[in-house]
Amino acid sequence: MKNPDAAKPPVIAFLFVWMRRATSIALYTILGLLLLALLPGLLPLALVVDRIRGQALVFSRCVLFFTFFFGCEIFGIFMSWVLWLGYLPGRDEEKFLNWNFALQKWWANALAQGCQKLFGLRLAVEGRDELTSGPVIVFARHVSAADSLLPAFFIANPNGLRLRYVLKRQLLWDPCLDIVGNRLPNCFVRRDAGEADMVNRLMTNLTKRDGVMIFPEGTRFTRAKQANILARLQAKGEMRLYEQAAALKHTLPPRLGGALNLLQRNENADVIFCAHAGFDSVLNLRDFLNGSLINRTVRVRFWRVAFADIPATREAQMDWLLTRWQEIDEWIEIQLRAGHEIASVN
Repeated sequence: MKNPDAAKPPVIAFLFVWMRRATSIALYTILGLLLLALLPGLLPLALVVDRIRGQALVFSRCVLFFTFFFGCEIFGIFMSWVLWLGYLPGRDEEKFLNWNFALQKWWANALAQGCQKLFGLRLAVEGRDELTSGPVIVFARHVSAADSLLPAFFIANPNGLRLRYVLKRQLLWDPCLDIVGNRLPNCFVRRDAGEADMVNRLMTNLTKRDGVMIFPEGTRFTRAKQANILARLQAKGEMRLYEQAAALKHTLPPRLGGALNLLQRNENADVIFCAHAGFDSVLNLRDFLNGSLINRTVRVRFWRVAFADIPATREAQMDWLLTRWQEIDEWIEIQLRAGHEIASVN
């Protein structure tokens, strides 16, 4: 996928990309090695803090997880260079692409499984049998950084699907996502920047091994963001959309531009909706350090809609998408009430 910095003059774009990568690689490597070196001292200290606070090893788990996270980053950076060196002699582009998909798969699996084991996270999944083949477009709910791995963990990795992601451009400061993510057909976009052409290209040449993944809300759900969206819709006089958005309790209304553009260019892909409940109180680093993820049960549900059942016109697709999103919101409400896990999301 075309690098998002390519809009700059070539020399400036090249310098900007490698300045960013030099900074992020150095920072992540230093942090990872520092955590590893200090681990023998940090872990006993974290155990003491946990004992004083009377918590279930919250700080200790966090110290181990961040050490593991930066370790995965360092290994991913190293392997990205190994793959590049291996690619140079024969320049087999298809093999290089598959190698990088494999590295992306390993990285996502390692982080997801590490998170599960260290924090005692439990995942209860419905609809797993609907994820076996492509081509697909995946529309997923987004409320926490932790939910970003769900599509890879349940859709792409177990079934060998090569998902093409629409991601926010700030994630380029993660060196693994920057280096490997830009080798693969992913798209890093600025919010509200009108980069439809970049997103639309993801729909080109989809096969049974491929899929496109997007978070239609465009950002993580919070009550403050919900209030801003409602105020904006009301100010614009878009009362129909305002009423539909106001009815949502746990999700933001989907940003229709990107999602509808994908549907308009869809030639044969089914749509998979991904809903989940349980990450709602794990919104930021503070929640993470307070132990909100420990021993939590996250309920995940996937719905698959066959290509033949997707409306053909843009107007009908808009109504269909908004209706499906309302159903997701209602499902989340049921799950949270059943688990007594309704959280105040700020």
